Amino acid sequence: MSDRLLRFVPALLGAALIAGCTSADPRAVLNPGAGGQQAAIDPVTNSEVIQGTCPQVVLREGTAYYRQFAKGGDGDPAKIMHQASISDTTRQCRISGDQMIITVAVSGRVVTGPAGKAGTVEVPVRVAVIEGENVLYSDLQKHPVTLLEGMPAEQFIFTNSSVTFPAASARSVKLYVGFDPGPYDTP
Repeated sequence: MSDRLLRFVPALLGAALIAGCTSADPRAVLNPGAGGQQAAIDPVTNSEVIQGTCPQVVLREGTAYYRQFAKGGDGDPAKIMHQASISDTTRQCRISGDQMIITVAVSGRVVTGPAGKAGTVEVPVRVAVIEGENVLYSDLQKHPVTLLEGMPAEQFIFTNSSVTFPAASARSVKLYVGFDPGPYDTP
């Protein structure tokens, strides 16, 4: 091969990679015979994962933070036992019959306050699906987080894999997640 041709090989490879990244199916550049996209399959439920109509997770104002005060100390910063915050959320949707089933994951952090101590604390996490004024799904769970001795903070991941509502409503609903001090739902 001539030196002139060798100089163009990196440019040609770069152009092929860029074309693959901007095509509908990037694998088609490396495997031109594999046309069409394949839907992702949830290995647990063997259901097709649907992201196009999967509602975004929304945090309502005031629900990304939660403080637990010692008895009788509401509002007193010196009486905070622990405080929690949500740092990130995600979701995955799948269709089963005429129902959309969403797995919601929330990550966050719990910090020990001046009146707090090591041990297990429970943070109240609510997931709700609302269409207009109608509540299609609502579940409030106490999520345990263990604060270790000598460790002022601990991260947590909360998961609810049973958020279910009619699939026909997927484009018009709001998917809310956040801290909610109660009352708790009864099973």
